[in-house]
Amino acid sequence: MRPAPPHAPHTRERILDTAERLFAERGFAGTSVREITDAAAANLGAVNYHFQSKENLYAEVFARRAALIRDRVAAAAREAAGTPSERPEEALGAFGRVFLAPHKKRDTTLRLLDLFAREMIERRLPPGFLVREIQVPLLAALTGIVRQVRPGLPDAVARACAQSFLAQLMQIAKGAGAALGSVDDQLEHAVRFTVAAIRHIEGVSRTRPQP
Repeated sequence: MRPAPPHAPHTRERILDTAERLFAERGFAGTSVREITDAAAANLGAVNYHFQSKENLYAEVFARRAALIRDRVAAAAREAAGTPSERPEEALGAFGRVFLAPHKKRDTTLRLLDLFAREMIERRLPPGFLVREIQVPLLAALTGIVRQVRPGLPDAVARACAQSFLAQLMQIAKGAGAALGSVDDQLEHAVRFTVAAIRHIEGVSRTRPQP
C-alpha cells in the first residue's frame, strides 16, 4: 500500500490506532516508529508532522484514551442528572452502563489492559499523567453523582463510596468476556451492593448517638 502524505485526512488517527495496538502488543521500547508507519501505511514524516517524536506519539495515545474516558464520564453524569434521591440505582446504573459500554468488546478490553499494564512496567509517561488525566476526573464525576442522589452523605463518605463502586467497575471491565456472567448482570450486582452499603452507612449515621 502506498504511504499517505503526512497531511492526508485521517492519517493522524490511523497512526494513533496503529500505535495503540503495537504499543499494547510490544511496549514502547519494543516498537519502532518505522513499524508503526509501515503498519499504518504512512510516511515516516507523518510522525514528525503530527507528533514530533515517538515519545509524544506514545503520550498522545494515552491522552486520546483519557479524553474518550472523560467524554463517557461526562455523558454518564448528564444522564444521571436530575435522578431523584430516592432512586440512586438509576444514577449509578447510568454511570456504569456508559463506563462499561466499550468493554463489551473483549478485544478492545484486552488491548487497553495490555497497554496500561506495559506502561506500569516501562513508565514512559510523565509522572502523575494517568492520575491527573483519568483517575481524578473519573472519581470527581462519580463522587458528584453519589452526592447528588444521597445529599446527606459527608464528602469523605461519598468519595469512599464512589471509590468502591469505581473499583467494582474496573473489575467488571477486566473480566469482560470471561465466564463471569454478562457485563449487565455484574453491573446490576455492583449497583445493588453499592446502594445497600450507602443506605447502611446512612442508617448507622442516623442511629449513632451524638457526642
